[in-house]
Amino acid sequence: MLSTAVSSVPWHEAVSIVGVIVLIPLVIFYLFPLDVWYHTFASWKKAFDDEKPNDINEYIHNSQELFKQGLSKVSNLPDDLTPWCDNGIKTILAPKFANEIAKSPILNFTKIIETEFHANVKGFSPFGELAKREDIFVDAVRIKLTQALEETSISLRNRWTDNEEWHDLSLKQSILEIVAQLSSRVFLGEKICRNPDWLRITVDYTVNAFQAGNKLRLWPELTRPVVAYFLSSTRKVQHQLREAERIIKPVSKGRPYDPAALQLTFSWVAIHTTSDMVTQAIYDLCERQELVEELRKEAISVVSSEGWKKSAMYKLQLMDSFLKESQRMKPISNVSMRRIVGKDFELSDGTNIPKGVQLMVSADWHWNSDFYENPLVFDPYRFLKMKQIPGRESHAHLVSPSPEHMGFGYGNHACPGRFFAVNEIKILLCHLLLKYDLKPAEGSVPTVLRYGVAMNSDPQAKISIRRRHEEIVLEEIS
Repeated sequence: MLSTAVSSVPWHEAVSIVGVIVLIPLVIFYLFPLDVWYHTFASWKKAFDDEKPNDINEYIHNSQELFKQGLSKVSNLPDDLTPWCDNGIKTILAPKFANEIAKSPILNFTKIIETEFHANVKGFSPFGELAKREDIFVDAVRIKLTQALEETSISLRNRWTDNEEWHDLSLKQSILEIVAQLSSRVFLGEKICRNPDWLRITVDYTVNAFQAGNKLRLWPELTRPVVAYFLSSTRKVQHQLREAERIIKPVSKGRPYDPAALQLTFSWVAIHTTSDMVTQAIYDLCERQELVEELRKEAISVVSSEGWKKSAMYKLQLMDSFLKESQRMKPISNVSMRRIVGKDFELSDGTNIPKGVQLMVSADWHWNSDFYENPLVFDPYRFLKMKQIPGRESHAHLVSPSPEHMGFGYGNHACPGRFFAVNEIKILLCHLLLKYDLKPAEGSVPTVLRYGVAMNSDPQAKISIRRRHEEIVLEEIS
């Protein structure tokens, strides 16, 4: 009937009719984004999960236990070690294979990052920059650390105030904003680091990108670049990237890379991961007032005698041990060393892993009694004591990755900015410890937020703080 109707009108009118028929659904999808049908599609997709070796929801909400069960049955990669994840099938390897994975030249890091974080989709280009431009990141974090000192005082006073009465604070959001300002001062200078629009984008972009990315993973990989045009969450990410470009372009000085994408990459790796680590450390501190006092004494002693030299950061040994223990107990992820196999690969136990397989190494040794006494007990002195054990001292420093502690990753692609991050965190903690008293907010109990392999510090919990009179004026020390 349609073809008859079309043939009875002039050809240009027929083309118009066909155009309208094609255009109407596109307009509907654009005005009423695919998010509206998100849960419907998720339910439909779930119908196929019964044929898979695990329920995807089990992976999303309980991946650590799922991996633990699988590793306890390990024998030539059974289904327990190749679970369906939120972005397809992954092969989970035990930490004992970490060194083999680290040394293999045929395991691709760049491609897995681009695949996992949709680098080919409009609005997600910063995630591709991470894999391609590690060299620029390494160069950037070697310089200008001292600029973070002044910015720490300014940002802390603005957000934590000089109020000497106890008052509650939403911790994670305030730490995100502080770290965003400190990192932006190092990477972009004084003007942009205090630009409220830039600070908003650096905080919000990564959060929004991860939320949009989770929705994109419901769709087949080949369709995602198209689907992204019709999801309101991905449109928000695209808009923020354009906004970042408008802010960054005037100061980019014609550099041969995408400056906005690269700076938002820094946002991901230098702001959100650092903020998560600091937030969890403060939660851990609030429960241990005697530790607050000991760390405070160490900071006063070291900074008074050493100033803000690198040697001072190294001599904050108790702080180093405490931070490493906090990261051991709650890393940012319960896996590390994501890779795609470039060609057939054989492990030392004879297991063959075919080309194209996506690998992740479990961080299960973080909580393993073979490496740590009472591994589920928080011991802030654990790594301080480890430095006295021959053969273990090299693993005891916060910046030293190992298969039993992959908080900063492991191998050639261990976090290149970890030295910068650790110094930045120690500077911030010195300011917090000397300038504020802190304790848990009444009725607020922090809970680790888990999604798939991610282990995020609680974004909702609060602490209670008050300004104190510091024993030394940190701003007067060089």
